[in-house]
Amino acid sequence: MVRLTIALGSKCATRHYTVAARPQTGFSLLNLRIGFASQVGAHPNSDKMFVSQIKVSNGGADAFKQVCSGLRGFVTREDLEGSLLVLVDNMKKCKLRGEVSEAMILCGDDSVSGIVQPCKPANFDLTLVGQPVVLEGTPAGAQPTSRRIKNNEWLEVSSRLYVDNKARVVYKDPETQTETPLCVYNEEKAIPILVGSVSPGSPVR
Repeated sequence: MVRLTIALGSKCATRHYTVAARPQTGFSLLNLRIGFASQVGAHPNSDKMFVSQIKVSNGGADAFKQVCSGLRGFVTREDLEGSLLVLVDNMKKCKLRGEVSEAMILCGDDSVSGIVQPCKPANFDLTLVGQPVVLEGTPAGAQPTSRRIKNNEWLEVSSRLYVDNKARVVYKDPETQTETPLCVYNEEKAIPILVGSVSPGSPVR
């Protein structure tokens, strides 16, 4: 609500106007965070999925989230457990084959070679756990949206995420066509988000 006082001759009139908030678009629809896979086990009802306990903050009641991922045919439990990952943290909570999943692990998908690999920060540093993943150049300390992303919004945004020729995850702006790498900040240092073993141009989702 915006209140404006307008002079009308010798009198002042106050008018109230409702101004619609600018809708979030593009990358700003995402809430991406660094998580630590503290425990990874086989899904009891699916031979394609893992059920993981992912640490998403360094304290508090919501320090861990359970995440189901269809990665069993692509990475080993040993490789996944103990690693830093990028989580899509504003997905709607759901059940997958009877197990709760509260987020999604962001991965590079090389369908030509049949390789799927999780996105990870270039540096293994546990102080990054819970930190937001943003576009390079975003001011350090900026916080992502808390709004749940809708399925059609996710499909649109993820269609603009892919791996460049330096193995970095980049986002292509639909208006400017500019490619910007994703990163996580350690104080003021930008640490890129990478995907190993996939071909340049592979989608990230």
